[in-house]
Amino acid sequence: MTSIHFRSKGEGLPIILIHGFCESSEIWDSLATKIKDEFQVIAVDLPGFGLSKLPKSNFSIKEIAQSLNQWVVSKGFNHAILIGHSLGGYVALSMLDQNPELYAGIGLFHSTARPDTPSKRENRDKVIAFVKKHGVSNFIDSFVPGLYYLKDHNSIPFVYKIASKTVESTFLAYTEAMRDRPSSEEVLIKAKVPILIIAGQHDPVIDLGTLEEQAKLNSTIIFNVLQNVGHMGLLEAEMEAIQLINDFADLVKSKY
Repeated sequence: MTSIHFRSKGEGLPIILIHGFCESSEIWDSLATKIKDEFQVIAVDLPGFGLSKLPKSNFSIKEIAQSLNQWVVSKGFNHAILIGHSLGGYVALSMLDQNPELYAGIGLFHSTARPDTPSKRENRDKVIAFVKKHGVSNFIDSFVPGLYYLKDHNSIPFVYKIASKTVESTFLAYTEAMRDRPSSEEVLIKAKVPILIIAGQHDPVIDLGTLEEQAKLNSTIIFNVLQNVGHMGLLEAEMEAIQLINDFADLVKSKY
């Protein structure tokens, strides 16, 4: 089993926080401390990010999810709530799809159940070519500010510092895995647990309209839009995001 590095605080119903692309568990540091004390908050480093090792150079989102599910079982995290940011949401959906009995709820934070569009796949190929030629750091320079609605947000240097630690092999492998991931809309449709979708009003990565459509796929879906936010609502609108996560966690807990 792939070794997964994680940070944990508190005791109670587990909330597993899964970071996005070119991030690590550090991205949740501030938010995690403000989730209610009656929950165990676990922030993971996806394989290849932070302190978790990359298992191999060619893998799928499904395989990453399998590794995370094995880790969840090994740690005995029963009836956990999954909260995934962007890439983390893709992984969380696959985790729920493969082992639904492990989870009590799922939250998609600036993430989508839809696969890449043809134009998005083409753009990922361009990014791969660019990084192979110019390196990760040159991509990160424009990538990080582009995630924000307010380009002078005070958390940008923090995110840039985390993103700049991404090694090229990890960057390329995940870009290919995201490009090739299938639709997970059926996962939303058949889910038997509460679902939270948090969107950004001005998200440049995940189109708000497509999330509004996905929110209608299951009556359990709770849909929220963070105003004046891009793709980094966990930092751009931290207090609102914390409230949404706490309310969702309370709802899930009430069912157990």
